[in-house]
Amino acid sequence: MTNSLNRISRVLMLNSPGQLEYREVALGTCLDDEIYCETIVTAISPGTELSAFHGQSPLRSGSQYPRLQGYCNVAKVLETGKEVKSMRVGDRVLTFQSHRSSFISKEKDILYVLRKDQNESKIVCSYLYHLGYNAVLRSNVKAGSRVLVIGMGVLGATTLQMCKIAGATTDALTDQILGRDLAKRIGADNILSRKQFDQTQATDVRPAYDVIISTVNGWEDWRRALIAAGKFATIATLGFPGRGHAIPDFNPLDPQLMYTKQLRIEAVGESPEQLDIRGFLRYNERDNLRFITDCIDRRQICTEHIASTQFDYENIRLAYDQLSQSERSIPTALIYWNDK
Repeated sequence: MTNSLNRISRVLMLNSPGQLEYREVALGTCLDDEIYCETIVTAISPGTELSAFHGQSPLRSGSQYPRLQGYCNVAKVLETGKEVKSMRVGDRVLTFQSHRSSFISKEKDILYVLRKDQNESKIVCSYLYHLGYNAVLRSNVKAGSRVLVIGMGVLGATTLQMCKIAGATTDALTDQILGRDLAKRIGADNILSRKQFDQTQATDVRPAYDVIISTVNGWEDWRRALIAAGKFATIATLGFPGRGHAIPDFNPLDPQLMYTKQLRIEAVGESPEQLDIRGFLRYNERDNLRFITDCIDRRQICTEHIASTQFDYENIRLAYDQLSQSERSIPTALIYWNDK
């Protein structure tokens, strides 16, 4: 075990667009309600991390740089404070920690403790599927729903998978070769290019969807979502309409589409952190992640669809560069931090 007085963590920082750096940070000792962990593997969340990497406008006010990168982390517990009850030395834990070699965490902040038979390379992707699952829950997707998922990056792929588990008839809208391949392997009922969608709409034979889940930013895709929606439909946004794009040349809340159809538009990226004492917050992060990990165990979710490529932490810049290609060769990547 590392001497508590000499614990140094390598922490990935994004100092400005395109400028990555590892900084050494001293950790100190654990308090009674804390644990000390060394990271095994992290997963890149391309939408969040690449947006910052390429200098897109921030979602929140305040200084954008320097900033931490990443939030999907599985680590091994090497020390526990004397008040920690839910885990022991040697356990592996899922957390929201960034790309870093080690950290100290409060026990209450641990999202999930892995069983001995669970694969950390799969469980580290859980939250990426949770975002898709939350979109399903918040937009009331159910068996028999007709759903259109716009965009087939990582979140589009994880959302499509969760819609299929929910029993929905689910179509994918994407132009990318990788996206079309992902949608086919996951089991999309129909895979449409934007040209095909526009041609179908022009001939008025398109289906009317109950739910449209958008994982992209472009205004033209927003217009497609408005057109695709049926009466009383929901447009759920995991993407950020307009981010990085000029002001559109049409009304994004066109009353002939939004009001006439009585659409509901909702951002669906967040959920309650945990169950409240009265049990009202049933679908919360902790319980949702337990459901996701069960789906992974049962092979209802195949994480290899999105994360089959691995990099050593020293080559994380190469992973970012590959993920930044216009026609991506990989959906996302796993980053390994210690010898396996």
